[in-house]
Amino acid sequence: MQSHVRLAGLATIALVLASSCAPETSVVKLYEDPARPAKTYQRLLVVDISSDHSRQQQFENEVVTQLRRLGTDAIPSFTMLDTSNGVIQEEVDRAGEEVGADGILMTHIASVDTEVDVQEGREEWKSTCRGGDPVDYFLYDRELIAEPDSVNMALTLVVISNLYDGESRERIWTIQSTCFDKKSVSEALIEEADAIAQQLHIDGLID
Repeated sequence: MQSHVRLAGLATIALVLASSCAPETSVVKLYEDPARPAKTYQRLLVVDISSDHSRQQQFENEVVTQLRRLGTDAIPSFTMLDTSNGVIQEEVDRAGEEVGADGILMTHIASVDTEVDVQEGREEWKSTCRGGDPVDYFLYDRELIAEPDSVNMALTLVVISNLYDGESRERIWTIQSTCFDKKSVSEALIEEADAIAQQLHIDGLID
């Protein structure tokens, strides 16, 4: 990994600001092949490596949606590949050939950190005067108001993405994207998909 960073010079940090992702999604470029073909990729096969097939399907669909929004044709792999059972390079290459992909984008969730903030509930008495002399205790209705505990969760999701050339099968690009303070994994995956697609566009790998 250190040699990859040296090949890229210094790791480039790009901040992709998203209005719905607080405070930001950060993208760190880990590797870029200096000898990569000078071309933009028009049709990408998207492969998410996950131990959960439904999560693979969910993330691939999000990435495909963001790539298509930017005008790049993209195909999810989950109908051809179930990565929860393990997948080998030959299977990925075969799927890429079947759909005519000129590039293969492979992702995997590297880590999910969860912070839980529990605010203890509280109880208090509410007194309502029924009328009469307000200093007479027995003229008040008393009701116990109980507020339940509140639980706030904040997820930090880290995804590693690799782009492979469809013809040479060589890895040409790797980034690490991190989305902070999301309420759910599903919400974080949407932000991650947007960050990945945007960085591909910024780096001139897609139109």
